[in-house]
Amino acid sequence: MEEQKRENKEELQQETAEEKNSGHGNSSTRSSLLWIFAGGYLVYTGYRLCASVISGAEDSGVVFLAAGGIFVVIGAVLLIMAIRNLAKAGAQKHELEEAAAKKAAEEVSQNPETVAKKKMSIAERAHLAENLDDAPEEKDEK
Repeated sequence: MEEQKRENKEELQQETAEEKNSGHGNSSTRSSLLWIFAGGYLVYTGYRLCASVISGAEDSGVVFLAAGGIFVVIGAVLLIMAIRNLAKAGAQKHELEEAAAKKAAEEVSQNPETVAKKKMSIAERAHLAENLDDAPEEKDEK
């Protein structure tokens, strides 16, 4: 009984750790998307300022041309950094999934008896029950 409680506690700790990691990934993705929108807006605003100076609008001057150039540069830097952050996050997520798959494969290959004896959680049992309806029926032909 104590062993089962300990195993359940370990599973709960693993699930909470995975939730924390996935929440961090979502926050990183959200901030990167915000950076993309901000960078795009700065590039657009800088382009419009520079275009108005070049076309010779009445109220435009050299200061607007300089501000437009600065906006374009800052916006481009934000875009590049956000895209790099998204790419890094995707690569890290992929590496973590591969490491988890390798670890699970090693556990199965090293101790097939303990994996077979491992107690399943209620959610895992429910997922198994869902798949029973889709399984083809076996017929004995004699």
